[in-house]
This record gives sequence, structure tokens and C-alpha cells, in this order.
Amino acid sequence: MDAPVLPHRSHHSFQLAGERLRAHYARHQSTAAFWDAYQQIQAELTAEFPELRTELCNRLAVLAQGLGAVEQAQLLDPLEIS
Repeated sequence: MDAPVLPHRSHHSFQLAGERLRAHYARHQSTAAFWDAYQQIQAELTAEFPELRTELCNRLAVLAQGLGAVEQAQLLDPLEIS
């Protein structure tokens, strides 16, 4: 199942956040410094787009998995969050 398409403005912000996260992972791998950056990026995105909080958190988790920071991303269930 494909992820929902993000609205243009949030899609662009997520792309920029992804670039930042990739740079932090390249520099720090899966250390505390990477996870601090992850949390900061997540906080910025969800503050800017609170209505997309679950989707953005899940996309960041999948990105972290793709980078190799975690073996299996823990995704939020939007039905449990509401």
C-alpha cells in the first residue's frame, strides 16, 4: 500500500528534512547525535504541519530505516492516535 501523497508545501518541507536527516546520518550514523537531529527535524515538521503529524512521523521513521539507522521502523497507527 502506497503512502498518501503529501500536499505540495509539506512535500517540499519533507524533502528538505530528508536531506538534513541523510546528512546527519552520513556524519553520525546511528549515534545519539543522529537521534537528537531526528527528533529536532521531526519536531519542526510536526509544528509546521500538525494536521499531518502521523504521516510525517511515519515517513521519517521509514527514512531512518532506509538509511540503516534502525532495522524495522515503528510506525504510528493513525486510528490509535486520533
